[in-house]
Amino acid sequence: MFETVGVRALGMGGAFVAVADDATANYWNPAGLPDVFFSAVLDVQRIDTRLDPDPTRRVGTSNLTTFASLATPSLGLSYYRLRSWQVDRVTGNGIAEDNTAALTSLVTHHAGITMVQPFGPGLTVATVVKAVRGTSALGSGSGAAPIRALLDQTSGLMGRSTTSFDLDVGVMFGVGPVKVGLVGRNLREPEFDVTDGPAVRLRRQVRAGLAVRPTESLVVAVDIDLDTTPAPAGPRRAIAVGAEQWLGWIVVRAGGRVNMKDDDPELVGALGVSVEMLSGVWLDGQATGGRDDGDRGWGISTRVGL
Repeated sequence: MFETVGVRALGMGGAFVAVADDATANYWNPAGLPDVFFSAVLDVQRIDTRLDPDPTRRVGTSNLTTFASLATPSLGLSYYRLRSWQVDRVTGNGIAEDNTAALTSLVTHHAGITMVQPFGPGLTVATVVKAVRGTSALGSGSGAAPIRALLDQTSGLMGRSTTSFDLDVGVMFGVGPVKVGLVGRNLREPEFDVTDGPAVRLRRQVRAGLAVRPTESLVVAVDIDLDTTPAPAGPRRAIAVGAEQWLGWIVVRAGGRVNMKDDDPELVGALGVSVEMLSGVWLDGQATGGRDDGDRGWGISTRVGL
């Protein structure tokens, strides 16, 4: 899913494709770089999803991201590490010891360079060329074990490493206070080999966004996924809405998102805040929560912007 990088973005619920105006644009929409004179970000996020509290079903994920990025109007550099542990649905009643849960671990390292090409007033296209190294492993655990124990067991899985190349492409078009963005990530859908199992693939993701600035200090945004990606609990296609309000040396954010593919869509809400510690140096934080422990997480970052 998109919502693994960027404290500002997640504080707005994940509505950031048409907002991206700092170094996290290298992830959210590289075509946003022309709005950046200079920006640097160091970002840490954790998101845990326990999609079903029913003790007879074991479905959940734990994701941890570390992101570092530099951006100028025409060039960006980024590195991020995504760690994802997944526990898939238990077969049977989930109580008997002989029932098993499928465990998947995927750790990927992405090193990218962003190249920006303006096309006339208001229109920008940008490409991120990435080297991606992934280590993936599969395993199994007791269907009667607590979800936290299964995730801890997933952390110990040993896997094979594979290196591949990938592309992200972003487009941004703006007129006055309105911007429209489009981004495609993992366009080559790199695969990572697994011992005694099928390869694990990073699925292509395409998202569009709209941002409006009714005043200089306020931005309101909406994002929507244009494709559906698989997830442990089933297909995922999100729509997100968020806002950011500047109040001098403090910035506040709020937003939310829902998975349109859920039979019973759940609102995942988010709150974020930034404090300017020194001129151009910001400390960002965000917290995300949903019903039944769905998509609960937090993030902190240090950001420099000129």
